[in-house]
This record gives sequence, C-alpha cells and structure tokens, in this order.
Amino acid sequence: MKKKITILFLFIVSLFFTKINDTYAANTYSAKIINTIPCALYKELKNANATGSCMYTDNKFNNLTNTTFWVDTGDTVTVHTDKTPLTPPKSGHGSECKSEFVYIGIDYKQSTYYGYVCKDFIWDGTISEELKTKFKNAGFPESYYEGLAVMQIAHPNWKFVAIPTGVNFEAALNGEDVSGKSLMQKTGGNNNVGYLSTEEADYNWKTDKYTVYDSSTWHQASRQTIAYYMDPRNWLSDMYVFQFEPISYTEMDDSLTVVQTILKGQFLLKYAQNFVNAAKKADVSAVYLAGLSKQEVGGTTANVAISGKAFTYNGINYPAGYYNFYNIGASSDAHPAQKGLVYAYGGTKGTDTTYNRPWNSPDKAIYGGALFIHDTYLAYFQNTGYFKKWNVVANYAKSIGSKYYNLYTHQYMTAIIAPSTEAKTAYSSYYSLGLLDSNFTFYIPVYNNMPAKTTLPKKGSPNNYTKTITISKNGGTATNLSTDGSKTEYELHVDSKATKVNIGATLVNSAAKVTGTGEKTLALGDNVWKLVVTAENGTKRTYTINIIKDKAEKAKTATEVIKESDLHIDGNYLTGLTLTTSISSIQSKINKIESTAKVTVKNGNTEVTSGNLVTGEVVTIESGGESKSYTVVLYGDINGDSKINALDLLKVQKHILGINKLSGTSLKAADVSKDNNINSIDLLKVQKNILGISFISQE
Repeated sequence: MKKKITILFLFIVSLFFTKINDTYAANTYSAKIINTIPCALYKELKNANATGSCMYTDNKFNNLTNTTFWVDTGDTVTVHTDKTPLTPPKSGHGSECKSEFVYIGIDYKQSTYYGYVCKDFIWDGTISEELKTKFKNAGFPESYYEGLAVMQIAHPNWKFVAIPTGVNFEAALNGEDVSGKSLMQKTGGNNNVGYLSTEEADYNWKTDKYTVYDSSTWHQASRQTIAYYMDPRNWLSDMYVFQFEPISYTEMDDSLTVVQTILKGQFLLKYAQNFVNAAKKADVSAVYLAGLSKQEVGGTTANVAISGKAFTYNGINYPAGYYNFYNIGASSDAHPAQKGLVYAYGGTKGTDTTYNRPWNSPDKAIYGGALFIHDTYLAYFQNTGYFKKWNVVANYAKSIGSKYYNLYTHQYMTAIIAPSTEAKTAYSSYYSLGLLDSNFTFYIPVYNNMPAKTTLPKKGSPNNYTKTITISKNGGTATNLSTDGSKTEYELHVDSKATKVNIGATLVNSAAKVTGTGEKTLALGDNVWKLVVTAENGTKRTYTINIIKDKAEKAKTATEVIKESDLHIDGNYLTGLTLTTSISSIQSKINKIESTAKVTVKNGNTEVTSGNLVTGEVVTIESGGESKSYTVVLYGDINGDSKINALDLLKVQKHILGINKLSGTSLKAADVSKDNNINSIDLLKVQKNILGISFISQE
C-alpha cells in the first residue's frame, strides 16, 4: 500500500522536539527507502498482497507496526540515531537484513508510525556525482535526479532513457486540457470532485453539476490535475514507473506465471494463456495486455464487453457471441461497452475485417486487440502506457524516422489515471514474483520549460456558492436578495423603522459551511456585513452585504396631508361624505399620504373609534407638528344620526315656521340646496330623499 509522506508534518514535529530537547532533534535525519525485500513475516500474514518491506515494532522481530502498513521504495522516513541499532538474527524474522536495524518514523494517513527497518534499505538522499553525470548524459533535467536515483540505487540493473518531446510543458498541457479529452471518474461521493474541472463547459456552479463525458461518472479533470498526471517526475517510483516500460514483447512476458499473478482473483484469469499467446504473435507485452484488460474490463464476473451476450446499441439489436477485451472503439459515450462491441462485430454492418475481426471468440478478441495495439500504437512510437494516453512523442518519432500521429491526437484512453493504474498492476506482479531486479528499460519523456513541480488540488468540492441570501426586517417576512451565487456584493435599503435584520443563506453544496448569518442590529446609514462561505476543499468566497437604514423623512403637516387628500373642506366643516363613510376609511385615506399622521374622531367629549361618521362629530388630523379639526356635515342629516328621515324633515319645517330655529352645524346640514337660505326648496329636497324620488347631493 503506497503512502503519501507529509514532509511539512515532519518539519513541524522536528521544530516541536527542538524546543523540548535539542539533543533529540539533532539525532534525526531524513532518508528514503531504497529496498523492498519482503520480511519473513510477509508470507505469514493473511491477505498479504501489499508491496514493500516490513517495519518491526521491537527487537523481537515478530510484530509489525501495522499488518497493512509497509515501507516502499521512495518513501521518506525520519531516522532516529539516538536509538541503539539492533543486530539482526541469523535466521527467521529479521534475517533479511545483512547489517543492522535502525529506528525510523514515517507518516501514514495523518499519523506517524515508529519501528525498525534495515539500515541497508535506507538512503540519506545524497546523489553521487557519478549518478548525476549518468542522468545528465542520458538527457534528464536535474529535477528528475532524486526519483531516478532512488530507483537506480535500489535496482542497479534498471536503465532509464530520456525521450525529448521537443514541446513545452505548458503547450502540452494546453493540448490535453480540452473538455472531454482528459477524464477522471467521480467516485465515493465527493472523494475526487476536487480534481475535476470547474470551467464553464465542464461544471455548473449554480447547480453543482459536472458535465458527463462518458457513461455516467466520467468528467473532465481540472488543469492542475492533468498537469500532475502528465508530469513524469510524479511517477518516478517503483510502484508507478512501469507506465514508461516499453510494451513490446520480451521473453519475460512469455511467463504464464506473471500474467496469472496479474489476473489473480479476476474473471480474466481463465484467459491467461490466451494473453501470453497473443502477446508473442502480435509482438506486444503480455504483462501490458493483461494489465490493460484488467483496467478496462476487470472484475470477478464477466463485464458487458466480454460476456458474449446479445446487446443493443443506438436502437440496433446485435447477436450474442462477440467480445472486446480491451474496450477498443469504446470511446466516450453513454454506453461505451456496447459501442466497443459494435467495433468487435465489424462495424454496424459487420463488414470490417481488420485486426482479425469479427471478434466472435475470446481468443480472436484477445489476439485481434493485441494486433490493433501493435499496428496503431507501437508502430507510431506510442510504445509505453504513458505515450498511449499522452501523445506528446510525435516530434521525437518524426525525428527518428518513425511513423507518428499529430500531437495530442490518437490517444487510447481518456482516463488520465490509466497509465499509473496499469503500472501499479505490473509492479505488484513483478514484486510478488521477485522479478523487480530484472533488466528493465524505461522510456521517460522530458518536456521543455517544465515547472518546478506539479501538485494535485485539494480533495473535496470547491463549490462555495450561495443558493439564496435572505433578509428579514424586525422578524418580518424574508426578502430573497439573489439566487446568483457568482454575485458577491449586495445593497438593500430599509426604512427608518427597521431596528434589526436577520441574514440567512442557503448553499449550493451541502458540504460547504457559511459564517456571518444571524440577527444584526441596524444603525443609521450603512451597515456592512460579510458572509464567508467555505467550500469542502477549504476555498472561501466572501459575500458583502450593505444594508442602508434610511433617515426618517420629515412628516407632512396636517395642512399638506389634507391638501393631498380628496377630502372636501368648507371652512371649518368636513363635507362631501356619504351616509356610510366610516371612521376607518378616513384614517386609511390619511395614513396613505402620511403614515405617521393621527386621526381622532369625537362626538362631544367622547372619542369614537368605529362606525360611520355623523353630522356634528369632530375629526382632528395631527401630522408634522400641526393639528387641524373639522366638524362633519352630512347634508340632510340634521339631527346627527347619519340618517335622513321624518325627524330631519320636521326640524326643517320648524325652522321655516320659526318654531325652533336651527344654528351652527344643524343649520349647515339643513341647507341641502347649499344657497345659504333654509326654505321650502330644502324642505322639498329632504321630503323627496325620504320618499326615494331623488337624493340629496353631498358634494
């Protein structure tokens, strides 16, 4: 099991111990593992499929730090020289060491493990001048030296050949960073989403959806991720260097045992001999063919591509009995396996016979696919797993007179992890069979103007968008400011009566976190608050919200309010009302003009708060420091009961006869003809209103 070593963590640990014990800190140094000879306990452990050497917990040599924990070639460790070295036993556990055991610490999955490893298996990182000269003469830049040195010291028989691509690394990255061309599979929830592209064509920030380019889980990798997988220096270790191994046939590849080891536990194991036979005939590495097939169609049961069952593609039904062991022709598609089977069939009409098609038996498919790989890749100098995925070798192929395809075209797969995955499969098989020290040669590409280093992005979703930002005033209904998470600055005006607001936010990605929400107290003028959304991968986006509390406007005076209203004012009287004009309707009319205005109605000394207005009631309007009062007059309602009836008619008659003279408001209400004279005309109008013949106008 490969471990990621956190050098920064070791540095922090070193600083910590320096403060406590300078002697302790001085007695450590950093080193690398250069040998992975299995210990005697290796064969005794259940499911001991991991590669690497044992690390013993104590001087008894019969306990390991962890049954799944191994130290591999290239791993960085801290050697503690203050611990007394141990002499290895002559036989049994620990006897694999021929010198002495030293005490080391190594970071693994955010923990530090301690134990003993053979001193012969570690290297202090000093590259000899002889190796530097060797690598320089081979054409490798200095940034390759450390990785090459570890492997060269561990495996003196290995040979490293620099292939000058003749292209700038950035130019190559431009050629591969094309939507749909360099894919990574999204697995296990959010485990790999941090490695995916968030460019416009590949991702929608507002919906948190990635564009699907193959099947249902394959998406475009980010530029930083592509750069990491393209950079050969990241794969200069035992476990991954075999992606640079030539995939042409060698005698070692004729070993059925090697192929069987690769396919152990796979449905494909039954075809091990077929791979060996096909490799020899097609001049392609059997190890590569088996590893490629495992990568493409592996599993404990028959994959769709090798089940031999009938299938349907693009609405066309195809018969049973066709196989595709390398998914050749299964380019990006919603149903890639079925698309590859159409190729195996010989095209939609079944008439294409190149590469031994139709592949209507497993043996024909395994051999025919091997021919395809030889004729279309090896013959064009795309002769390693790396070059089959990344065609950056066209310039070099042209320079040596080889056939070639244009740069960044004719690439076997879109999956950027495929070369490293296939390399790990080959390494594990060679390791378990004790073949790592054989005479391997590796063709390693070198680019012009390479960056100092490349790193993977952080894991986890980068989405730090808000879905909504809401504001509620004084506990009222929330207002949604925006549904566009790309906008980061907002401004909202509130009136002078708002004293508090509550800021809320919902996020596009459920794994993101937000700070800055909650209840806020408003001051007059600008109130600036910031919401900070932190994505799952730690990236932050800040939203700035300015809530402006407006100054209170000067209230309109009562005179101004009355002027803007449609109330009829006749001197000190309020006229133009109907017999059904309510007190609340007058209040509403006034408050629409000035919300702070107050309306009071009194009948004598008694305040009236409901019902209809009647003659004689006094309406007072207060606003802007001014108060205006008017007496209500309903023409014909002489006795102030908001009705026109016989009682009102009698009052007019008595006034005309001089029996009981009217005055003030009653006199005003009796002048229904509005000629400032109470006479028979007014009497007649009241009588007709009572009889329903005609009605008195209040205008």
